[in-house]
Amino acid sequence: MNFSQFKNLFEKKEVSEYPNKIQQSPLVSICIQTYNQASFIEKSLDAILCQKTHFKYELLLGDDDSSDGTREICIAYAEKYPEKIRLFLHHRENNINIASKPTGIFNSLYNLFSSRGKFIAYCDGDDVWTDEYKLQKQVNYLLANSKTSFTYHEVKLIDENGQYIPKKKDIEISERDFTSAELEHALIQPPISTWCFRNLIKNIPLEFTKTFNGDNFWVSLLGNYGDGKYLSDIKPSLYRIHSRAMWSTIEKPIQLKSKFNTYRYLSKYYKRKKNKELAIYFHSRSNNYAKMVLNYYIERRRITELLKFLSFYLKTLWL
Repeated sequence: MNFSQFKNLFEKKEVSEYPNKIQQSPLVSICIQTYNQASFIEKSLDAILCQKTHFKYELLLGDDDSSDGTREICIAYAEKYPEKIRLFLHHRENNINIASKPTGIFNSLYNLFSSRGKFIAYCDGDDVWTDEYKLQKQVNYLLANSKTSFTYHEVKLIDENGQYIPKKKDIEISERDFTSAELEHALIQPPISTWCFRNLIKNIPLEFTKTFNGDNFWVSLLGNYGDGKYLSDIKPSLYRIHSRAMWSTIEKPIQLKSKFNTYRYLSKYYKRKKNKELAIYFHSRSNNYAKMVLNYYIERRRITELLKFLSFYLKTLWL
């Protein structure tokens, strides 16, 4: 799916790009998506704009039609930094819903398709970079190591007040190097605010738009292009956990079903690409999450939901 196909499928109302003065092609495109993050977005943008680099970069800022003042903040920054910021003003009509829940998929993919840099870095609108040389260090490594597709680094968790909270186990185990095969199998998912990777994926699988856990899907795709490198000399980014965060506000069974769905569509994608090993592997992982969903409903005697999901699950079996 290229940019034109993406817009034909999902853009019901045209996205407008705020006027800017970016002329030269940048080496790095920084993608930041935001929605109703007025309390956090300024800190996130300030940390990006103070990066010290020997190269040009563009900041692609997508606001998903915020209603809390975030859009006005984004416009103010776009007017102050027209030589760095490309602001996209989105509409809720274009939002891609999954399991009746709104997602940032359209916003994120619009940024990706619009990126002109050789490398892409990511940051969510409520997260913060703390190392002013972060981008330079990651780009230096990628330029010197052609077999690496993906770099990342340490992260620390904070709450909505900026206080540190204990790091989760799945984050700790991602703090190491990964081979391309391990990436393909989605064995790693470092928080997105630490990512910097090669801008090589020009045609994005339609299956990606059907998954809530897009990070897993994207990591697997990056594995097709090289290894993953953990850079220990970069100061940790701050990953914010709070009550308004999209993933943390979803109840447990929906989180499990989202994981099931992600691995189901990864399996479908690799089956379509005739990669039998990965198709079978992700089919197995999706089955494991299906069992977790069923056990969740059984333990709580939620029979109606159990039967509904069981009926849906049985229809998805194809191997």
